[in-house]
Amino acid sequence: MRKRYIVTILTALAIVAYMTLDDRNASDEIIIESLTDQEPDYIIEGLNSESFDEQGNLIQQIAARKASHYPADDITLLEAPAVLLHENNLPKWGIKSNHGQLIKDQNLLLEGDVIIVPLQSTANDFSLTTESLNIDLQEKIADTDQTVLIESDTSELSAIGMTILLDKQLVNFKSQVRGRHVPKAP
Repeated sequence: MRKRYIVTILTALAIVAYMTLDDRNASDEIIIESLTDQEPDYIIEGLNSESFDEQGNLIQQIAARKASHYPADDITLLEAPAVLLHENNLPKWGIKSNHGQLIKDQNLLLEGDVIIVPLQSTANDFSLTTESLNIDLQEKIADTDQTVLIESDTSELSAIGMTILLDKQLVNFKSQVRGRHVPKAP
């Protein structure tokens, strides 16, 4: 009778030990798989990317010092990105920043010294700066909740937050809008 208890206990201990080892192996596999998912599947030094619409018209160009793509989330991290947004094959907006994330080729999140300038010959010369900007590339909407500063030769405007309808060149400031205008002398 005692032998049966000992054999049963030893068998139970063997099963528990086997399951523990199997769980550790499964955990190790999960950790390895997780780390693999977090590694970039490609890294590009000196990225130059162009996107076209269905009719073959150039709609955007993205250049960056370095781009690292992470497939698990379909995010591309960009160093020193420069973006040209086009309309009718002509550059409409130029945008630069220190860092960026291109998320699923649809949203572009720019951070650090973001500068936006209109590139049409009919546009007034001005620049818009902020610390972060989220651009929906499909809807052509740029948005931030950060402080925004717009400067031209004769004017300066600051605000907290804004939304730009890029295709319509329409800007909506969210709050605390302050402006200063100094007319040019004749």
